[in-house]
Order: sequence, then C-alpha cells, then structure tokens
Amino acid sequence: MANNHKFESNKKYFTISIYTTVVILIGCIIFRFVTQWSTTSKLISQLWGILFPFFMGFLIAYILNPVVSFFQRNVSARILKSKPDKQRGLAILISYLVMVGCIIICLRFIIPQLYDSIRELSLMIPDIYNSIMSMFEQYRENSTDIFPDQIADMIETKTLPKLFELTNNLLTNIVPMLYEASMSFAKGLFNLFIAFIVSIYMTIDKFILKYAGKRIVLAIFNENFSYRVLRTLKDCHKIFSGFIIGKSIDSLIIGLLAFVAMTILKLPYTVLISVIIGITNMIPYFGSIFASIVAGVITLFTGGVTQAITVLLVLLILQQIDGNIIGPRIMGDALNVNPILIIV
Repeated sequence: MANNHKFESNKKYFTISIYTTVVILIGCIIFRFVTQWSTTSKLISQLWGILFPFFMGFLIAYILNPVVSFFQRNVSARILKSKPDKQRGLAILISYLVMVGCIIICLRFIIPQLYDSIRELSLMIPDIYNSIMSMFEQYRENSTDIFPDQIADMIETKTLPKLFELTNNLLTNIVPMLYEASMSFAKGLFNLFIAFIVSIYMTIDKFILKYAGKRIVLAIFNENFSYRVLRTLKDCHKIFSGFIIGKSIDSLIIGLLAFVAMTILKLPYTVLISVIIGITNMIPYFGSIFASIVAGVITLFTGGVTQAITVLLVLLILQQIDGNIIGPRIMGDALNVNPILIIV
C-alpha cells in the first residue's frame, strides 16, 4: 500500500523564506536605484515635491501643538467651561491667528529692515577694508614688534584680502538670495497653503493620528517591544519639544532685551544684531560667542570703538542674565529639571 505523504507546514522555515524573499527584493530595488541614479534622483525629487506640503503641514502642526495646549488650558477652558468639546477648536483658532500675526509682523517690519541693513553693510565693505589696511600701515610705520614681520606680511597680503573677499561675496550674495527666496516663496505659496490646511487637519485630528500610529507600531512589532518603542518615542518627544520650546522662548526674550537695550543706547543696526543674537542663542555653548564677535565687528566699523565696547558690555550682561536667571527658569520648567542643575 502506497504511503500518502502529507505536506506539513513549518512556521520556522516559512518565516525564513519570507525574510529571504523580502531581502532579495530590497536588494534588487537598491541595485536598480544605484545603477540608474539619474532616474532615481528625478523620482526622488518628484516624490519630495508631492510629499513636501504634507511634511511642512506636519512640522507646523508639531510646532503649534504646545501652543494649542497652552491656549486650551489657559484661555478656552475658562471661556467655554460648559462646552469642553469646543475648547480645543477655540484653542486651535487662537493659535493659528497668533501664527499668522507673527508672520505678518515679520514680513512687514523685521525682514525689510534686515534687507536694508545687509545691503548697507555690503556697500560698506570697501571702506572697512581700506580702514583696516590703513591701520596695518600705521602699525608697520610705528612697529612695536608685537607681531613678527612675516606674520604681519601674511596677514596684510594674504589673510585680510581673502577674508574681506569672502565677506564681500557673502554679503553681496545675500541680497540676491533673499530676493530669490522671496520669489520662491511666492511660487511655492500654493504648497504652503496646502501645508497650512494639512497642519490644521493634523492639529484637529491629533488624537486620531496618534491612535493610528500606535496601532501601526503594535501591528508591526510584538507587544512588549511595541510598548518599549512607544515609551521611547514619548520620552524623546517630551525632551525634544521641551528643549525647543524652552530655547525658543529664551532666545526670543534675549533678542527682545537686546533690541530694547540697543535702541535705548542708540546703537547702529539694532534689528540686525538683535536677530543675530536671538538666532545664535539657540546654539549651545558657541552661539553667544559667535553673536558677540559678529556684533562687535559690525559695530566697530560702523559706529566706532566706543559703541563696539558698549555692545560687548550689553551682550555680556545679557549672557549673565540668560545663563543665571532666564535660561535656568525657562529650561527648568520646560524639561522638568531644577534650575540649579541648569546653572551647574
């Protein structure tokens, strides 16, 4: 009697075969992309053009999420006590109105002044260069042997010309770059409008998207690993968003304080230097040093030694206030860390 051989499935070998097939397919796709890179780059650029509004929408929604939570806790919850289902909608409306107002203020007041300041500085580069070269000539005539002759010749004939050529090219190209950026902004206005709408939907459907993401993670990985991944993502979001929010508020306050102090002291290029101080304050450790150097150099050649020293003193005072009072208070609250630890 012939034996009937029955096929028996083996889960282990089936899993291995699936993984092998997937790896081979991925390898073929990568090989195809690498060998036909011109076609791949075009495909990537097309996909990026399609996905860019959605990425920007997610970025806007992520940045505005703590703002919405703030207004929901402190404003809409008090106004609409009897209508809790309407509180988040009101908070979203207020948050987007604040964002639009900030954009209008930047486009109307800050950016035009930055444009004029950069353009004026670019026109002053030749005069600044001539004044520095004259200072070197006076040094060579009244040499005190602070620098050896070889070093002085190298600085005068090689370093300074290259440095000013680089600075001149940078400042000269910034104005066309700003113009091109504004034109690109106008051309990409439709994409920004789509991103704006997408961000609104993402903000409204935050909890639905959050639940869907959780379900996807649970569907891909096993339960224990999934919850570890979700817990890690939650901690990363808490730390990252807390740092970005706290540092942004801190930088905004320092920039405003610098603007007020420089305006009172009637120092030149108040808006430009204040913006540089605010932006570089986001950079840990080296941001304040870079801002001090740039502000000191700009003021030195446009307002004189006295105003340059005044600017450096103002920045030194602001750095001490930021490092010992404002920064620890804001970053401690944002990261749930004691302000003393922030100072240390």
